[in-house]
Amino acid sequence: MVRNRHVKIVVKEVPEGVLKSIDYTDPVVRYRGGKVLRIANILADKKIDIPLSMAIDIFYAFYLPMPLLKDKGSIGREKYRQYRVIDSILRSSFIHEIRSKTVIDGLMSSIAAGVFISEYKKLEEEEEKRRDRSSSRGGDREGEAIDKRIRKNVEKAIANTMRDVENAKKLRMLIEGDQPGTVSMMAYEEYGPELIRLARNTEVRKILNLLTGIKPWSINIPEKKQKFKHGEITGYEIGKDIERIVPSILALPDELFYLRLLEGRLLLFQKVLSQGRGPLYVLLDKSGSMDGMKMIWAKAVALSLYMRAMKEHREFYFRFFDSIPHPLAKVSKRPKASEALKLIDYIARIKGSGGTDISKAIITACNDIRKGSVRDVGDIILITDGVDRIAEQLVQYNLRKANARLITVMILGENRSLRNMSTKYFSVVKLDQRNLLKIVEA
Repeated sequence: MVRNRHVKIVVKEVPEGVLKSIDYTDPVVRYRGGKVLRIANILADKKIDIPLSMAIDIFYAFYLPMPLLKDKGSIGREKYRQYRVIDSILRSSFIHEIRSKTVIDGLMSSIAAGVFISEYKKLEEEEEKRRDRSSSRGGDREGEAIDKRIRKNVEKAIANTMRDVENAKKLRMLIEGDQPGTVSMMAYEEYGPELIRLARNTEVRKILNLLTGIKPWSINIPEKKQKFKHGEITGYEIGKDIERIVPSILALPDELFYLRLLEGRLLLFQKVLSQGRGPLYVLLDKSGSMDGMKMIWAKAVALSLYMRAMKEHREFYFRFFDSIPHPLAKVSKRPKASEALKLIDYIARIKGSGGTDISKAIITACNDIRKGSVRDVGDIILITDGVDRIAEQLVQYNLRKANARLITVMILGENRSLRNMSTKYFSVVKLDQRNLLKIVEA
């Protein structure tokens, strides 16, 4: 005989927050709050002691199109400070600008909430150290002072958050090549703190500011094409391939037609077949002459080309060089977040220094193509200020052997040898005092 046993089930109490229409027992809601706390703890480099419900409220204050607070009378005294923080966020002078980047965007809302919590708690702790405890007042005046401190700290924290969110948003667009969904959201969940760290990097911020004005499509790289009798008609030529003959030639008298056929002087359609877009291979000069603003501009051009590669679903190869070529970096057509973030971090960290050997760099790229280290590369894009003597014949020989074209982007410089060898030759010029750059064909 089976006896019924009474099992006592203990359900852990789920704390309520101060926003309407949020189910604080929902696993997804709690997951989002926990993720925000993890980001905040990483940024603060310590455990931040705030309720999970507060982390949830801060997330949804950025995420929801129209977050609404509960009636003040329904909020208990233990939630008073949390209520004032959320209320101050929603009344902040920066809230509309920051929410334009976070509404209905789980990643950006998590970043905004995590940054805000770490910034706000830091401000609170600094104020606690400064405050003279003996000067505290009681009653209503103390409540007013608390409200004032909360509003002031929230406003400062929001201002700092806005800067980080704006740069993180630019970084995200850079990583995805302006194509949302290129990198999985789960990957972003893992690398969110790294995204914020890069967004706070001074060099990265300078590059991101320049990227706003760069259009990578200004670097017009024509597709490689090969002659093919069944390809696309691009013009006319003289020859004797009957399959490509222009129909009007058939109206010629027989004697004249066969004479032209024997002499190979028939009017034919010129037909070509596109070889498609292969990977982009970028060489960036990091020599001493490139140090300073030229280096920042060159990095911005390189990363704009990365954006182009991602938009066009192309592999991206990248190599720094000075007197010697540096290790080759690669990002796949559909990159992992770790690949893209590692590339951006690598590019940001390198400073201009050392000598330069442009010929060796180009030959190394040609060897990469010939030996199969990189696949299907047809164009090598060189970014340099051109301060070097080029071994023209040797470089041209290697380009022919690799069946590759050289595209040169000149940063405030000129090199006649590179101009002669390049299929396309571009110059980067500064437009105005905001340091916006334009890439023009020279």
